[in-house]
Amino acid sequence: MSAGIIAFIVIYCAVLCCYFYTETTGNLRLRAPNKILMALMFFIFGTVFICKNFLPLDRLHYLAIAGLFLAMLGDIFLLFSYNRGGDFFLAGNVCFVAYQAVLLLDNTPNGVASFWWVFLIIPVLWTTFFILFKKFPNFFKLNKMRGPFLFYLSTIISNGIFGLAVAIYVPKFLLFGLGMFIFMLSDFDITFHKFVCPDNKWVLRLNSALYFVGMLIAVLTFAL
Repeated sequence: MSAGIIAFIVIYCAVLCCYFYTETTGNLRLRAPNKILMALMFFIFGTVFICKNFLPLDRLHYLAIAGLFLAMLGDIFLLFSYNRGGDFFLAGNVCFVAYQAVLLLDNTPNGVASFWWVFLIIPVLWTTFFILFKKFPNFFKLNKMRGPFLFYLSTIISNGIFGLAVAIYVPKFLLFGLGMFIFMLSDFDITFHKFVCPDNKWVLRLNSALYFVGMLIAVLTFAL
């Protein structure tokens, strides 16, 4: 690992530690620049190393860049609108799922038959959330958000479980798959924060830790 990459990781983690404070201050003037900086950092880092190490770019890696770009926009718009930010993240998840599906198809001997279990775990997890939201409406206070949020969950669950499969079957992209799986866990955490305990600052900080560390791990794939 080069000194430049190590320096980037150190700076990124320092900015993230600052965000643990600024995101809970209630001061958007502090929070917004901090979060936008981190989003720009993982997007620019990932894009630069994709362009450096995978030239000439094919459609596969354009999907990765598109996913990173949409995740960055999701971070930015989420500061001002939960729905608009969610829309960008949803589109980013679709790009990441497509990217990982192609990686798996290109790197497993039996194609879909090698990772068939993905298509079992995804509906099981989604159905679990559906049942929880329906059976405990007073605990998960989604109200009119239940339908849209369940739709979003289908994309983040797919992203995370495909990430787990990539980590298992595609060693060169282990970090990317692991990063996407951690990304999924961060959204499970933010579900708990948003709809169960919105005033708990530590749950919010855990979400940020999981998400931004997951994105860091994912983009390091393209550098290493």
